[in-house]
Amino acid sequence: MVQIIDSIRIPTITQLLLGILTISLVYLADLFILRPFTSPLKKLPGPVGGSGLSGHSLEIMDLHAKEVYQWISQYGKTFKVNGPFGSHHRIFTLDPRALSHVLNSTQIYFKSNLLRNLVRKYMKNGLIVAEGNRHKLQRKISQGLFSRNGLKGMIEIVGEKADQFRDIVHELVSNPSLSTPYSPVTNDLPNGSREIDIYSSASRCTFDIIGQIGIGHIFDSTGNWHGEGGELFEKYERMQYPFSGIYTLLGLLWPWLDKLFPSGNTKLVAKAMDPLEKLSQIIMHERQKEINEGKRELPSDNRDLLTLMLRSNMTKGISPEQKLRDDEITGQLATFMFAGSDTTAGTIAMGLYQLATHSPVQDTLRSELLGYGDNLPFEQIDELPYLDAVVKEILRINPSLPGTVRQAQQDDIIPLSEPVTLTNGKVVHELNIRKGQLVHVPIEHLHKSEEIWGADASEFNPDRFLGLDVESDDDEEVEEPKTPSTPATFSDANIQFESPWKSKSGENTDVDNNNIDDSSELTAGGKSLNILHKRKESKSDIYLKKIPRKTSIPKKIPLGPGVWPNFMTFIDGPRRCIGYKLALIEIKLMFYKIIRDFEILPKQNQKVWRWNMMSTRPYVEGTLHQKGSSLPIIFKLYKDEGESTGQDEKGVKTSASGNR
Repeated sequence: MVQIIDSIRIPTITQLLLGILTISLVYLADLFILRPFTSPLKKLPGPVGGSGLSGHSLEIMDLHAKEVYQWISQYGKTFKVNGPFGSHHRIFTLDPRALSHVLNSTQIYFKSNLLRNLVRKYMKNGLIVAEGNRHKLQRKISQGLFSRNGLKGMIEIVGEKADQFRDIVHELVSNPSLSTPYSPVTNDLPNGSREIDIYSSASRCTFDIIGQIGIGHIFDSTGNWHGEGGELFEKYERMQYPFSGIYTLLGLLWPWLDKLFPSGNTKLVAKAMDPLEKLSQIIMHERQKEINEGKRELPSDNRDLLTLMLRSNMTKGISPEQKLRDDEITGQLATFMFAGSDTTAGTIAMGLYQLATHSPVQDTLRSELLGYGDNLPFEQIDELPYLDAVVKEILRINPSLPGTVRQAQQDDIIPLSEPVTLTNGKVVHELNIRKGQLVHVPIEHLHKSEEIWGADASEFNPDRFLGLDVESDDDEEVEEPKTPSTPATFSDANIQFESPWKSKSGENTDVDNNNIDDSSELTAGGKSLNILHKRKESKSDIYLKKIPRKTSIPKKIPLGPGVWPNFMTFIDGPRRCIGYKLALIEIKLMFYKIIRDFEILPKQNQKVWRWNMMSTRPYVEGTLHQKGSSLPIIFKLYKDEGESTGQDEKGVKTSASGNR
């Protein structure tokens, strides 16, 4: 034994350092010389540069950068961009066939390790982080929540929160001395006007909604900002402040480093997510006990995601591999909270800002919304063509997800719909990609492509989904498009629903819903808009009579991936946003409640930008690092000359939004 020990030679410090140096040199030579030299993408044309630590990533992620549009103009739909230090060739493509292939080949293309580490930091081991079979299992279980019946159950939760926010805004507008975290008292506005941070307030609303739908818990951060929910939201909001620094990046590359020596951002995330995770675990154990004791047998007791996942694990005969682990359940709840509230809040905020800065669109939308009752039934939520067009255009021009990346897990061949000419002059109809190489999915650039959407691709124009010009005085009949208004097919000819104009006695003052003439002018639950309100007919009313009853994608738009052609806000393929139909309901109901009652205006001398941290967020120039994301706009009570002081047939005073 002694001889064996004596024969073991311990390297000297010099030998050890030489060994480490040799391994490092071999690794660097492979990384920066061999891989680029043998890359199947090396002859793909693309921009020069990208030699720094970030490569071309900063230009691609910058929502206001012009370089990428210049590259598209110069190199076409598909070209090469560089990773760190000019190595790691990547594909940037707007080609619909290529994108469809990548997004539908989920066993080949995963999120990059860097992106997965970033997402896991905020959303744990939930649906967005999971890949392969674990993703399939989580998605299969969660899909039951978003069935038609599930969505019908959610609309009450969304409607109540939208009502609450509308009523709070009424109080803020009428009482200048009231103050909330999203609307502090100011003295620089005339009476009847109020500045409200619509991003912060919308974030609270969606946070509350997802809390109820996700874990069946009422946070009420919107109305009770000093309570438990309000405090949790404050921490949740602060963790979304921008972060930077080489150490944070290193922590994403090597998560073990961030665990040993957590960065400031990591501490903020832990401070926000740990209480939410603990609350979820407490509720999970309580819910499991209730289920075991048979206390949650009513359908209304099983409408939240947590209960759905717990019941799935109790299915008889399933193997352990078919059950969700506890960390997957809490991770799925964290994912639902973050992805479900943050992206929708950003869309609501940017949508209201677009309406504030485009008053003719706002006026036309209000005219349509005032043709309906105070509440919008589930069966009608998809039957308002101008609202649908506005929402589509907001999702197009301000997508909540500006882009993403996918990393090949094996060598692959990507087909192209349009050929690419390589730098050696060879024309190819497909691209070889090597294991480990990335494909950029540029959602925002796809949505603003002039080749796809026309010369006004960068302009806010809901009319593109109606086939009409709002300024036109042409009274020619418009052909009704055959495309359904949204993929969430809510309308059903066989469904009977209560008319919003039913009298207190139960008598239906509306025409028979089943005998509506399809050739008639635009109707609201059976009543044509020109007889709904006794007020002076506006240009918006005249315009509404001419629009089709369903929106459609413009005829010139080529087929492409997405929920609608070339509409990638919700991604595409098996990883398409599982809750996009809920998001559409939230956006539409918030607009419905707010625009009917209020005129919204942009704040003077305020420049609004957007920044990207997994999803897009608005901020006011010069305030991002101090206040984080925010978007103040001005609210004024809407007053219609023919209705604000008018009386109904029974002599009761009415308001623009009806009696509440």
